[in-house]
Amino acid sequence: MALVFVMRNRYEKSIMPIKLDHVFILTEPGAEDADLLLSAGLVEGANNRHPGQGTANRRFFFANTTLEFLYVHDAIESASGLAKGLRFVERCSAAGASPFGLVMKTVQRDSVLPFDSWQYCPEYFANDQCFHVGKNSDVIEEPLCIVMPSNLAPRKSLPVPENMSWILTELKISVPVVQPSTALSGISKCEWVTVIPDTPHSLELTFNNAVKGKTRDFRAQMPLIMNW
Repeated sequence: MALVFVMRNRYEKSIMPIKLDHVFILTEPGAEDADLLLSAGLVEGANNRHPGQGTANRRFFFANTTLEFLYVHDAIESASGLAKGLRFVERCSAAGASPFGLVMKTVQRDSVLPFDSWQYCPEYFANDQCFHVGKNSDVIEEPLCIVMPSNLAPRKSLPVPENMSWILTELKISVPVVQPSTALSGISKCEWVTVIPDTPHSLELTFNNAVKGKTRDFRAQMPLIMNW
């Protein structure tokens, strides 16, 4: 019986219309927490700001994903602009709020999303390009569930990720809610992603199936564990 369950679970993940693009952690202005990853031997990539959103970031690029440390640099812009529905300011300050965001991309351009969403069309995209944000965005105890625009033009040449030998093979995200929303439940069926309910906030990333047997637990400073 257990074998049948495992096989069905793998099949469900293989046919999902979305897959993980990157994950972010909301942190303090300047994202000094990112320095902890430098001490673990990772190489930091380019950072940027998000006009009209009031946020900026520090980023680490891996072979198949990106870990983004996102912070609010302009609280007024973030809380009153087009991005106000993301509630970044509240998520950074409210007790019990999730500091995470799971950003997905569609497998095909015409993919039907597995959850209801609303559109966020930021200033830094073309007029016809919008994020699809899961309607759990008002449940601040859950991570933001976001799907990138399917009509983003592919870049002709991509820089080689600084951490090219690091391949994400599992992502576990813990949430204090007992019954995850439809949006979060939908994302939990995607490859690499496991949602653990009724558990304090944490994000555990495993690279290369943890073949080196190494772990860094950063939870004394931020809710992150890395295995490789």
